[in-house]
Amino acid sequence: MNKNEKKSSKDVEEIDFSIIEAKKKSKFKKRIIRLLIISLILIIIIIFPMFFYKKEVNSNILSQLYKKGAFHVHSVFSDGTGSISEISKAANLNKLDFVLMTDHGKPNVKCSNSTAWDNKVLIIGGSEFSLNSGHLASAGYGFKNKKDYIFPPEPQEAINDVNKTSGISFVSHPLDGKIPWTDWDIKGFSGVEILNSYSSAKKTSIINILTFPLQYLFNKNYALLNTVSYPKENLKLWDDLNKKGDYFGIYALDAHSKLPITRKLVFKWPSYRAMFNVFTVYVKTGREFKADPEYSAQLIIDAIKKGNFFSVIEAIAPANGFEMFFIEKNGKSNEMGSKIQNTRGDIVIKLPFNFNTDVVVKKDGKIFKELKNNYKKELRIKIDKSGTYRVEVFVSDNSFNKLPWILTNPFFIGTKEIVTKQKPNHQIKKAYNLFENSFKIEKNKSSEANLLIEKEENINVIKLDYFLKNEENKKDFWIAIAQRKIVNFSGYSGIVFKAKSDKARRFWLELRTNEDNKELSYRHSFLPEQEWKTFFIPFAKLHLISGDGEKINLSKINALFFAINNALSYKNKKGILKIKDIGLY
Repeated sequence: MNKNEKKSSKDVEEIDFSIIEAKKKSKFKKRIIRLLIISLILIIIIIFPMFFYKKEVNSNILSQLYKKGAFHVHSVFSDGTGSISEISKAANLNKLDFVLMTDHGKPNVKCSNSTAWDNKVLIIGGSEFSLNSGHLASAGYGFKNKKDYIFPPEPQEAINDVNKTSGISFVSHPLDGKIPWTDWDIKGFSGVEILNSYSSAKKTSIINILTFPLQYLFNKNYALLNTVSYPKENLKLWDDLNKKGDYFGIYALDAHSKLPITRKLVFKWPSYRAMFNVFTVYVKTGREFKADPEYSAQLIIDAIKKGNFFSVIEAIAPANGFEMFFIEKNGKSNEMGSKIQNTRGDIVIKLPFNFNTDVVVKKDGKIFKELKNNYKKELRIKIDKSGTYRVEVFVSDNSFNKLPWILTNPFFIGTKEIVTKQKPNHQIKKAYNLFENSFKIEKNKSSEANLLIEKEENINVIKLDYFLKNEENKKDFWIAIAQRKIVNFSGYSGIVFKAKSDKARRFWLELRTNEDNKELSYRHSFLPEQEWKTFFIPFAKLHLISGDGEKINLSKINALFFAINNALSYKNKKGILKIKDIGLY
């Protein structure tokens, strides 16, 4: 082959290669175009319905017996972006009667003291407690009467403290992926959040997340509803709880008006006004509000505590005019949340709406009666057997007809009284000797303390006088009486002691262990009052507060503390704590 032939062959090879490359690019472009067309079609399919979605029309006037409001709202007092004034203004524009605030804290002092009339809306102060087992939304706990009180981290003790002042406490986002509730041995709380908008949004699909900004821009109701799904797991949890006690369900906003993109870039949406149009709570107070905000707030708290309310997805439709009660055979009428011994009667459901509804009556969590495309304005459901009965109402022809538009609280009909087990009579197996110089004071530099060993009826009594002060530019402070010695508590269930204080204030019992030169600290709080009280604290209930570990190793105890710090008290507080009769059981 001569040079010209070789050159010609090389040119052909180069030409052939360029043709192949051109074909590849052409195929790639076609694939991209197809992908863009498919994506566009999907976006249109997803976005298109929002342009046509509207709330159902309900022209009924809200009965004077009811007040409509929002539950679980955060402000600038914690991690929300709105002031109380901004929040109340948004609530007023949405024609809400009240907003129940729940800023983070134990309690959040500013939020707790925020109960007031603002922009013609009743603001009710409350807090969302961060406890060892999760979050608890609480209100009505009479904080103004306990200005220096801090709620404990133990869930049952916190619930007990709220109940002492006739407050309410709902387990927040109980099955949340990040902050679920973990201690279901608790009792005496008001109920659980069945829908939580913040928690629901975190579970929504990637497509919904990607299309949310555009949907929100054109139709806020549709965008927000698109992040909500039927709360099957939460409803089952609630129904199971009602086999052990009487508990209520509530829709919670968990509104922050905040969408963080980065630490510095935060959007103020979904707005409070948009959120107030998602979930609402209709509370049957039976009486009108008064100018006194404390009186009016108590009406709401009392009704919620009784379960005399129902929850609504307001973005589907207002529920003005809805009513439900149980009429016994003898004619006596009972409100939602009532415990009724007479098992014979009718559940009366009033549905004065110009659209059809699907009504599901559930007994002990299972479907008892179901009515599809109901057009009747009043239903009477005959009952002749005991059980826990509640109702879910859906709007038949709405785009979101799978969501429970109205969720009522139960009637507990003919259910047996739950008998709480008496506290076991613990047998003290070993006395833990108190002797002079056994305990020493440990504290931060500024705090002041004095420790004495007194005699009462020939029994040694520890007396601690304390004055809590923080160091300059520091928040933390502490005082403890500590016994640092190696002891073996294996074979015992817990520690017992008697204590009293000059006023009701919580303290810590703390044990420390040392394993492989690693110290682990475990705590549980206790609440002494002016008279001697015996405390039994199980080792199993001690909560790990520092170090990496799980169950406490009782054979490696190297320190015992009775302490108070900034987690249980505010600064500049003086007091007296007395302890005696320490033992093991």
